[in-house]
Amino acid sequence: MSTTFKLMSDIQEESDIALRFRTPWAAEGEGCTVRFAFPEVLLPHLKDVELIGDNGETITVGQLHDSVESVDFLHETVSPLNHLAFGTHDARDPDKFLRRR
Repeated sequence: MSTTFKLMSDIQEESDIALRFRTPWAAEGEGCTVRFAFPEVLLPHLKDVELIGDNGETITVGQLHDSVESVDFLHETVSPLNHLAFGTHDARDPDKFLRRR
């Protein structure tokens, strides 16, 4: 199961900031992964920003970062939408990306 997170102030719900999900190979009770739709350099500046999940959960960027087993940040060569959908590695690989369309 996955949860997308938006800014609390995003009343039009236009932009996803993060996606938290359990990887298919993780054992029951093991950690999740989160993909942030911003570069890692911004993490210290955004750690106290409040997010709301599509499941109603409220959490700060920092809490979300600390609550998962692995994280993936946006790379400059990847759009936020492709990053959230495929992750940085797969979104940067044209062969993998084109096959998934």
